[in-house]
Amino acid sequence: MSLIYHNIGLDLDGVLTEHSKFQLEKGVPYFCKKYNLPVDEVIKNIKGMDIEEIFGCTHEERFLFWAKYVWEYCTITKPRIGAKEITQKWIAEGRNIFIITGRKEKEEFFLISKMLMMLTKYWLYHQKIAYSGIVFCSNSNSEMEKKAICQDLSIDIMAEDRINILNALQKTCDTVCFENTYNVGLNGEMPYFSNFYEMDKYIREMENKKNILQKRKKLL
Repeated sequence: MSLIYHNIGLDLDGVLTEHSKFQLEKGVPYFCKKYNLPVDEVIKNIKGMDIEEIFGCTHEERFLFWAKYVWEYCTITKPRIGAKEITQKWIAEGRNIFIITGRKEKEEFFLISKMLMMLTKYWLYHQKIAYSGIVFCSNSNSEMEKKAICQDLSIDIMAEDRINILNALQKTCDTVCFENTYNVGLNGEMPYFSNFYEMDKYIREMENKKNILQKRKKLL
């Protein structure tokens, strides 16, 4: 069977990591203590994408939360199930894996950006995530930047977690979504996975179908 998905794009936060899970696991006890509230009252929006939405905190309180937990999140948090094994398998098969992540801050936060990039590469190495290249784009303009990056790198399939970016990439490449609390309504609308073994199975099924179609076209 020939490879159809040569170039695979992977987002980091929410795909290689379980972003929403980390925010809830750390955020619930943090804000319960801070506000002196029980769990059922401290969570304002379980489907929120960010700390501010989930717990209804201020931008400053969000900054203080991440000042406490960013090191843990970026260095020792566990990758999503199967990430190490499947990325290594894809590279061994001759596929290219490009990590495309919005961990690049604005110019005024140059030092924070440099730190995030350094921690990201450390985490990937420490967790034995295999990849061919990594591209950092800004979180504020991820839709347009990731679309341009996918076009430049000839990405065949992109794994994302954010609905707005998935929609922006629809005509650029095949897209799949990884499960987080903020995108649970996507079931049935596009391929939706909780781990990398499921994505690997999907890729093989799609390649098998496309290979069969190609053979049929040659026979006609």
